[in-house]
Order: sequence, then structure tokens, then C-alpha cells
Amino acid sequence: MKSKQNIERNSLKYYLLKKYVDFCFRLFYKVRYINKEKVNTREGSIFACNHQNALMDALAILTSFTWQPVFLARADIFRNKTVARILQFLKILPVYRIRDGYDQLANNQQVFDQTFTVLKNGTPIAMFPEGNHVGIKNVRSLKKGLARIAFSYRHETSERNDLKIIPVGLNYDSYHEPGSYLYIQFGEPIMISDYDKEYTENPAKATNLFLQDLRNSLKHNSLHIENEEVYPVADLVTKLYGVQVKVQKVNSLEILQKQKDIIFELETEFDKNPEEFKRLSHHSDSLNKKLQHHKINPEHLQILFVKNKAIRIFLQSAFLLVTLPLYIYSIINNIIPVYLINRITRLIKDPQFKSSVFFVGSILIFPFIHLIQALILSIIISSWQWGLVYLLSLPFSFWFKLKWERIWRNYISGIRVRKNFAKIREHFQAIKEFYSS
Repeated sequence: MKSKQNIERNSLKYYLLKKYVDFCFRLFYKVRYINKEKVNTREGSIFACNHQNALMDALAILTSFTWQPVFLARADIFRNKTVARILQFLKILPVYRIRDGYDQLANNQQVFDQTFTVLKNGTPIAMFPEGNHVGIKNVRSLKKGLARIAFSYRHETSERNDLKIIPVGLNYDSYHEPGSYLYIQFGEPIMISDYDKEYTENPAKATNLFLQDLRNSLKHNSLHIENEEVYPVADLVTKLYGVQVKVQKVNSLEILQKQKDIIFELETEFDKNPEEFKRLSHHSDSLNKKLQHHKINPEHLQILFVKNKAIRIFLQSAFLLVTLPLYIYSIINNIIPVYLINRITRLIKDPQFKSSVFFVGSILIFPFIHLIQALILSIIISSWQWGLVYLLSLPFSFWFKLKWERIWRNYISGIRVRKNFAKIREHFQAIKEFYSS
């Protein structure tokens, strides 16, 4: 109970763990922030985020600032007592839903009281109002839990506290690929006091209006594709544009805004110019099928936007050849933890949990195995100094392994793209002309 009561207070152990997680997360994704400088984390606010990529979404928010926010998560993950203690240490509180049983809903009042203490302490709270994660670019309907907490904090406490709700859009280039880009856009705060009049007249109406405004803000700060029939086309076109502008080093805000414009234009074409949309859909579908047939990821079409393609491929091949001995060293010395992580990941049925399991498993299992390997080497050669040098080399070797393999995939795919470009040229050019116009 003590850990729950003090969840709003900063913890040194949490701080040290967070530093480690922050460092590893920024190695996994290339994170780019939009409007981060406008956010004040030293006041009680609720950060409301879209939810696409399981635990990685929470880590994306957590690693954005030097802070210790409190998260709210569904209550069923707290059933195991050991897991519950770990989650409490990680500053996560349970939220009970109808599916957890009507008798459990009464527990939410205690949770609400704890959130009020957290907010009064000036500690931010982070929530995912969609309720669950789905790996699609679409902001779904929002659950009422956030609204209940916000309005209760405003109207059911004697202080009549005001509260900022800060929308956060998480936009992944790839959910699972290490080294891919993650754009995090912070929206304009929504003041809960703005709904005082509506709440006084009709609390249900105020709740629905607030959730509608919050969802609109999340859609504004996220890549949101409303129409299911437009989705496959918009998903591919925005990816291709993203690939192109990374070569050109365009500003993050411009990239995200242009991708939103592309989605809007495609949905407009679907409604007002169905023949043109049908043409674009044909090219998109054909390009997707041919890329899959030739085992080419859309991201690997980057080679088509490079001015000196031959030089790019030569430099990649030279790097891969020169560093091959270091890669072999990395494979050998990480074979055990890689094997364990792969075995665990294969057991995961939800594809959106795979990157979370890989990431968390890596930052927990690799240090443990690396330490054992270094101890064994120190004993064998009777030198703790060389054992320490070996230990320090192991985390770098794992990072280098991921980096080398990413460059290798780009290299091989780049050759495949050039070899098969004639087969995809028509479709590729049609899509490029659309977003370039």
C-alpha cells in the first residue's frame, strides 16, 4: 500500500532505470519531436496518446522528458501479485472495466483518489484513451475513463482544480524495425474548465463533447486514415513520401504535415473523383504485390531517390566487407541472448507486442547473459581487466549487429530494386507524381 500512496513522488531507483531505458529506446528508434518545447511537465496534466504499438507507446511518452509520470493501464494485467508490485514500482495504476466484473468497478474510486493526489502533487499522468492498441493509422473511438477522471477532478473536489489535457500523436514509420523513425507530435492543451457550462447542464453531454474534441485533436496530431477503402493506398503513398524526404532531410513537421495532406487528398479523390482514385488504387495495389513478390520493403525504395546510386551501393558494400570480422564477432558473442529473445518472441501471438517483447527482453536478458560471459572469460584467462574490456564490448557488439544487418538488408534490397525497377517503374512513377503535384 505504501508504494501506491507514494506513487506521485520521484524515486531514485526509478530514475536510474529510466536513464537506462531512455538510452536504449533512442537506439531502437530515431525519435523526432514536434512542439515538444511548448510542453510543461512540471504541472499536473494528463497526456492523452493514440495507441498503436503496445508497450512501445508508453515508452515513447516516458522517454520524451526527464520526468516520472504515472500511467494508467487496464486492471487485468495486475492479477498476478508479483507483476502488480512491479507495475506499482513502474508507477502504473489499474483502471477497472466492465469486462473485469461489475463488482470490480467500485475499485475505480480508490484509483481516482490516487490520481487526484498525483495531479495535486504536480505529477503528470499518461493515458491511452482508445483503451487498447491496434497497429493501424487510425484514431479510434475514445473510452470514457479519462473524461471521468478529468471531470471528477474538476467538479468533485473542493478545490475546483483546473486541468490540462495534452493530446499526443505517435507516428511510426515502422512498428518493429530497429533504426526506423518515430515522430511524436504534441498538440495544443485542452482545458477541462472550458466544459464547465456543459457539465453543469448535462454531464453526459459535456463528456461526449470533450471526447469528440480530444479525438479530433489526436487525429490532427496523428496520421489518421478514416476510410478503410482508402487505407491501403494512403498507407503506401505516405510511406513512399517518407522514404523520399529522409534522403532530402526535410524538417519533421513538414514531413508529417505533408503525409496528412496526402491522406486528405486521397480521401477527397475517393469521394469526388472515384475514377482517379481507382487509377491510384490500381497502381498502389500492383506496386505492393510486386514489392512483396521480389521481397522488397517499401522503405528500401530509398535507393531510387539517391542521386549517386552506384556510389551509394559501393560505399555500402565496402562498409559491409570491411566490418565483416566485427559482425562475426558480434554474432558469436550474442548468439545465446539472441536465441532466447527469438524463442520468446515466437510465442507472442499479437504482432504489435513483438517489438515490445524484443525491446524489453533485450534490455533485461542481454546484460545478464553478457555479465555471465564476461565472468566466465575472466576465470578462464585469470584476468578481470580483460574480462571488463570484454564486458564493455558486448553491448556495443549487439548494437553493431543490428546496425550491420539493417545496412545489409538495405544493400540487398537496393540491388533488387535496381534489378527489377523496370517491372515497377510505371506504378512507382504514378504514385510519385501524385504526391509531388
